[in-house]
Formats: sequence, structure tokens, C-alpha cells
Amino acid sequence: MEPEDSGISSLEPAVAGNSSIIASSETEIKVEYLRHSWTVRNFSHCYQEYLENYVHLNRGDETLVWSIKIYPKGNGENNKDFVFLCLNRVVSNPTGAKNNKLGFRSKFLLRSAENKEIEMRVHPNPSHSDYVSYIKRDVLFPLIQPHDSITVFVEIDVAVETITTSSHDSLPSVTNSEKELSKNLLSLFDNEQHSDFTIKTKGKEFRVHKAILSARSPVFSAMLEHENTEEVRSGIVNVTDIDSDVMKAMLMFMYSGHYNDDIDFAESLLIAADKYRLEDLKQHCEKTLINNINAENVCQLVLLGDIYSAKNLRERAITMIQKNPTQVTKTEGWDSIVTEHPQLVTEIIRSFDKHLSSTIGPEKIPGVPTRSGTPQM
Repeated sequence: MEPEDSGISSLEPAVAGNSSIIASSETEIKVEYLRHSWTVRNFSHCYQEYLENYVHLNRGDETLVWSIKIYPKGNGENNKDFVFLCLNRVVSNPTGAKNNKLGFRSKFLLRSAENKEIEMRVHPNPSHSDYVSYIKRDVLFPLIQPHDSITVFVEIDVAVETITTSSHDSLPSVTNSEKELSKNLLSLFDNEQHSDFTIKTKGKEFRVHKAILSARSPVFSAMLEHENTEEVRSGIVNVTDIDSDVMKAMLMFMYSGHYNDDIDFAESLLIAADKYRLEDLKQHCEKTLINNINAENVCQLVLLGDIYSAKNLRERAITMIQKNPTQVTKTEGWDSIVTEHPQLVTEIIRSFDKHLSSTIGPEKIPGVPTRSGTPQM
């Protein structure tokens, strides 16, 4: 049967006289990406029902908050043989429409102390959480030995805003100029276009631009200011104390402002940033190291902060030592500081508050030399 002809075709544009109106519109869902790592040590000894940590995303006068929970023995009698990771958005004003209407996607990655990824299953329909992953305890525990440590990486992609523009708008949408500039400058570094200077490191050369180096680093600026220096005459500088991977990360930051929050690079990158007086990069590295302080590495980090004038790192490391004196002073790092940096030990002991000093006395802290030079046992 042939359909009836209504006289109107939905595929044809409406026509009024000899002119037609054509309009267009575009919708963009703006997304912000939140990445957070959480390390739990001595995990098999956890006696609590659950461990909880929070991640935050600041957006002007609004802060979005998520709760990460680890249930070492499940979250109920029926699943006590499993370890659960749960993610929930924390809504400060449950009745407020602005807070409730938020779209986000998330996932967990679980890694061992050796940075090996541990495969988990995703719960298809969790009833009490926004996102749940799980793994059997007897599968997980052998994978995290002998360090007995897990690191939870949570990734949250937040749809923070939806913007629709059309051809009738008085002004077109504006490009994010800072992001575009960063992208263009990084492309300049990657493609080596119009490069006029070379940095040689261990096994690698980087073709770079004097103008960028001078603008970003006072050290490079002074080096390239005078025409009679060897570096300016040859167009080459040899850097023997920085590995090529660290140099590349530093140069990428100088060109684009992009910082990769990688604990494996943070210490070496801080030293390089201090050498070339890149204070903003140095602060990024400090933050990464501070987020990863523990009793085993705190002595190394307090020494790093002391030598390279990383004030925030030094203070946070000293605070860690104050809170865990017995555990810290049993490490090889503490023995090294006591032997090679006695003045720093003195400053650390003096930093203990009056209450702690009156309770245990600096002379009784394990590992600290007495006047005769013999550590107290």
C-alpha cells in the first residue's frame, strides 16, 4: 500500500518566497579530568571495616568532592572474601539542584609496590556506590608481597558544563588561548622548527630555541646573553649531570607549562629545576614528593629539601619525622643523616615541640648520637 501524500516533505527545507533560512548550532560538553593516587602500606594488617580518602576538584567558588573507600574484607557478610574499592560523590547540599546534576565517569587502577597493575573486576550494578571494583583477597595478597603495599589510582572525568552556540549568537565561541599557546609551543619543541641552539645530554641531543630558554630560565638567559661565551659561539651546551629523560621533561615544561606528575621523575626533576631556577617546576616537584612521603623515604626527602632549598618539602618531611620518630630512626636513611649531616639532625631535634621534648627528651630518641657519639638503643 502506498503511503498517503500529505503534501509536506520533512526532508525539504521550508521555503518562503525566493529565500531560505539556514541556521546551525554546536554543543560542547566541557570535561575536566581528575587523577589521584592513594598508597596504603602494610595493607594486610588493616583492621578497620574500611579506609577512606577524598579527592577534590576546585571550580571557582565550588568544590566537587568524591570519597574513595577500600573495604579490606568486603562490605557485607556475603562478600567478606573480597577487597572492594568504592567511589561516591559527596554532595554537601543534597537538595540543591546545582550540586546534584553532575555527570562523571570513573575507574580504578590498582598497582603493587613494583608498579605492576593488578586486574580487578568492575561491579556492573552497584546499589550503594557510584562505582565499585573488587578482587578476591587470596588473589590480591600474594601479588602485593613482600612489600604489602597497594596504590589505588582513580580517574574521574567530569562533565562540568554544556554550552550550545548557534549562528545567531552575536559572538562566536572563543578558543582557549592559553591552552592553544601551550600546544603550539610544544609543537615547536617537538618539530624542532626554527631551532637555533642544541643541548647535549647523556646519549641525546635536543634542538631548542634561545628565546624560549632565555625567557623561562634566568640561568639560560645569563648563559646566552654574552656573545663571547663558548656556548654562544658553538651553539651547543653539554649537560652531563642530567639524564636525557629528565632534560626532556624539563624542556617540555619550559615550552608548554605541562607537568607530568610522575614520582619516578620528581626528585631528579626538582634538582634540574633548582639548577636552572625554574621555580614553578620546582614547586610542582615538591608537591609530588610531599604526596608520596613515607617513613622509608622521608630522610632522603628532608635532605633533598635541605640541599636544594625546597622549603615546603623540607618542612613536611620534618613533620613526618616528628610524628614517626621510632619508625624513622630505624631506617638506613636516618643512619646516613646522623653520620654525614649532624647539623641537620640537630635542627630536626630542635623542631620537636616543647611537649614532645619534655615527654621523651631529644637525648632519648632512637638513633640520635649521645655526646659520646654512641646511638641510644
